[in-house]
Amino acid sequence: MLSHRLTKSPLAKTFLLFAITLFVIVASLFFMIGHHDDLQNRVQYSLTDHRGQKVTEKHFAGRYQLVFFGFTSCEMVCPTQMHKLTQVMYALDQAGNSHKVNPLFITVDPERDTPDKIATYLEHFHDRIVGLTGSRQALSATADSFKTLLAEAPDQPEPGYQIQHSSLMYIVDPFSRIVDYLNFETDVDSMVQKIQIYL
Repeated sequence: MLSHRLTKSPLAKTFLLFAITLFVIVASLFFMIGHHDDLQNRVQYSLTDHRGQKVTEKHFAGRYQLVFFGFTSCEMVCPTQMHKLTQVMYALDQAGNSHKVNPLFITVDPERDTPDKIATYLEHFHDRIVGLTGSRQALSATADSFKTLLAEAPDQPEPGYQIQHSSLMYIVDPFSRIVDYLNFETDVDSMVQKIQIYL
């Protein structure tokens, strides 16, 4: 009888509601920390875009990123992947989802790929693609964050020089975590289908 009276009292109902609300908030907080704020699994970078503006991963928070590492003098892998990235963005334009995605081109040849040179290079591709460069140290930290290779470029490169780098395209979620990869062999339709799953 006593417990029945307590549950019917306004004070008890208020306390019970408060306890339930507090539990939901705490549980949600732990879920968010466990799934979204693991700093060791988040990509981090501080670079300069092709317009000369400083950019970090925080500039793209809340949206997906499609990230490709390459260099403007690359004659084989980079033009192919950049063309695919352009076609993917056009497909997302048609589907009305392109505003949810930031496509990024990060150079592996910072000694030669200045913002102006990258800006000229990007004229051949989708106009939403952002080019990023920076010091060798800043790009090494970026590559480490993505767990990808950043090989040294030749000091005095010959025409047609190559720099060893990954051909993967990285899918980064709105919390700056790498959630998937698109390899060199993946065709445009398959890329679009995979990205649409996340969107």
